[in-house]
Formats: sequence, C-alpha cells, structure tokens
Amino acid sequence: MFKLEWQEIAMSRICCVALASVLLLGRASAAPGSDSLTFVGDPLVAKSDSLGAQGGLIEFVQPHESAGGWTRLVGYRAFLDSRQSAADAADALARQARQRYPAAAVTTYGRRTESIVEFSLVTPDGTIEYNVFRYAVGPSGRGLVSLQYARRLRGSDTDTMTVQAPRWAAEIARFDMNRVRAAFTQPR
Repeated sequence: MFKLEWQEIAMSRICCVALASVLLLGRASAAPGSDSLTFVGDPLVAKSDSLGAQGGLIEFVQPHESAGGWTRLVGYRAFLDSRQSAADAADALARQARQRYPAAAVTTYGRRTESIVEFSLVTPDGTIEYNVFRYAVGPSGRGLVSLQYARRLRGSDTDTMTVQAPRWAAEIARFDMNRVRAAFTQPR
C-alpha cells in the first residue's frame, strides 16, 4: 500500500510538470462527428452516444470492449446550459472525487478559460482507475465542454502508471478542444 501512495504522489508531480509545459494541439485524431478516434495510439470507437439540446455525452472505447467493461475510455461531454467557468467545473469534479474517494490522489491545473482535473483511485478489487478531464468553453461560447481520458489498470499494468500517466495527461492537454465542440454542433 505504501508503494502505491508513493506512486500516486510521484505521478501527480510528474503530471504537474508535463501539463505546465503543454496546452495546445494534440496527436489524437478524430474527424468531427466521427464514430472513431485514435488516442495515445489506441483505436477507439463510439459505444455510447447521448445527445440533446442541453448537451450530451459521447464515449469511445476499444472496439472489442463494451461501454461498461472498458479499460481505455475517451469521453466528450457538453453542458451547453452551464454558467460555470472551466475552473469552477474542474474544482467541482475535484471536490466530488475527494468526497467519494477520500484516498484518491486529486490534482487540478489551469486557468479560468480551461482547466484540468486528474485523479486516480483504487477500487475494492484492486483495480486502479486513472481519470483526467479537461474543461473548456463550449461551442460559440455557450456553456462548457469536457474531454475525459480514463484507464483501468489491473495486475502488472499498474506498474506502468507512473510512467504512462504524464503521457496521458499531456495528450489531454494537447488535444484540440474544437473537436469536442464540433461533436456537439455537427450531425453524427
């Protein structure tokens, strides 16, 4: 258990440095309105899609996985009626994560127009779930959008988290948020 706590602290520090140096375009690829994308080298397909006038959610997972049984997930969210700033939304998610999972390592980064919240937690079965969310202004300045990358790591995969988490967080920071905005303004 001590080793895991040390890894979480190291991961947060490494991610702080990685995210401070990045906040532009990303290497992820997906055409607006697309049902697939590649993120950190993994091909993902849309398996969950809930869109409405007030926003929505699109979740991408690996082709062989289900929306509930994923190991890698990218989520696009839109909160078109939200009056929160990106920083307020990130702070609210960080607060919620700390309340639900007191042992979680939670870190926020950003400024008023864009913010990132990152956290990792250990589930009762020993799975480590890593999440990083980026919040930004929504389409045409309306509301907010968010981009999420999540990983579920088990067994020996957990040993790679301290090395990989900064890479995952940096990809979120570089991702072109116009792609997320476009997903909620163009027909799918």
